Amino acid sequence: MTDEKFESRVNEKGKTEFVYGISWENTSQESLLRKGRMEIDRPSNDRFASDNQRLSIQANNQTKLDLEDRAAAALKVKLEKEQLCKKGYDISNVVWKADNIRLLGYCF
Repeated sequence: MTDEKFESRVNEKGKTEFVYGISWENTSQESLLRKGRMEIDRPSNDRFASDNQRLSIQANNQTKLDLEDRAAAALKVKLEKEQLCKKGYDISNVVWKADNIRLLGYCF
């Protein structure tokens, strides 16, 4: 993890909603590699071609599950620290980007 963001609000129905995001930079291929498999998404055109061509590394499903578990555990700590969702919460959506994950949810 390199960056953590958290926002919460009370919606028009009085329910507390939250978004928790973790982003990372300079992820090594080895950290995304699981059992010798990794997907690399290569650019489809030549505009990225250069000596230092960047590859967008995509984690496989098991790695994503592991990262989701870590994000969920970090969210739980954050909610406790913020003293939110004392009766519990639900993660209603998980959004994946190339370099971050966002957990969206609400308190009971």
